[in-house]
Amino acid sequence: MLTMEKQPIKPEFTFKMFEILGGLWLTGCVKTAAELNIADLLASGPKTISKLAEETQSHETNLYRVMRALSGAGIFEEYENKTFALNDFGAALQTDVPGTAKNFVLTIMNEHFPGYGDLTYAVQTGKIPFEHIHGKDLWGFYKEYPEIGENFGKGMTGMSGMELTGIIDNYDFTPYKKIVDIGGGNGVMIHTILNHAPESSGIIFDEANVIEKTIKMIPENLKERCSVAIGSFFERVPEGADLYTMKWIIHDWSDDECVQILKNCYNAMSKGAKLLIIDAVIPDDSLNKPHMAKLLDIVMLACLTGKERTLSEFKMIIEKAGLQFTRLIHIGTEAKSIVECEKI
Repeated sequence: MLTMEKQPIKPEFTFKMFEILGGLWLTGCVKTAAELNIADLLASGPKTISKLAEETQSHETNLYRVMRALSGAGIFEEYENKTFALNDFGAALQTDVPGTAKNFVLTIMNEHFPGYGDLTYAVQTGKIPFEHIHGKDLWGFYKEYPEIGENFGKGMTGMSGMELTGIIDNYDFTPYKKIVDIGGGNGVMIHTILNHAPESSGIIFDEANVIEKTIKMIPENLKERCSVAIGSFFERVPEGADLYTMKWIIHDWSDDECVQILKNCYNAMSKGAKLLIIDAVIPDDSLNKPHMAKLLDIVMLACLTGKERTLSEFKMIIEKAGLQFTRLIHIGTEAKSIVECEKI
């Protein structure tokens, strides 16, 4: 049998692999900036590295090395005399600001992070690295450590900022009188919808430990139109709405689990009611092309039973649940699209 002689690797490809590894080193710096609240400290104006080190109780030289790497990537801006300023990119690490990525960074780089180094376990066993490392599933972990779970929830809210405008701009919610957001978390999705659909009412549906906090977060101007319901979407969902929404829910679960969730939606829906599945969609024609959904799928591989899906895969689970796919709506970000389906 002929064997091909191994050829030396072209240096540019060795360097390209080195650059990919550099992403890991840079995310470590991003985590440090988030943990030390650097963006918050720079919000009032530029500061020298010595001042930042004093305010964060840090080793000045080592903090500078981290900040230099971040500013080299466009996160924060470095001036002369080792002075740093906040820019738009660095501002994404501010605390409790709409659209912040800070909490999501801390989620990915803390409890999720070990799973990305354990993907071989997932590939060879078909099992979940998060459970292998932590000894419990993701949702059980967050129930056991509610403070970490709260940060995860804030992370989801912060990341919602990148798609809520696209959802509102590309879908007309005004024809629907009653809207249920399934797995609605702290309610930011339904609040946004109701502010743009003044004649509609909304229900935030989630588990009890989530809803007890959600109730307190309903804005004063929406209290007459926004309510909550407690339960598990594996058992039932509220009946009688003409529109149901699920954002970043379906991708958390296996095909069989998704069909169960969607069947419960089907059972609650009247004929003509619609369901919006808001998730990343991997293009069917994306062979050898980069796409954010392909990377988000690795988060699922490391942490959950779910996955990101192609449109064909979405259609399969939708049809198995008895629903009919109607259209795919792009909203301007690869991280989300709207998969609309209907009960016929």
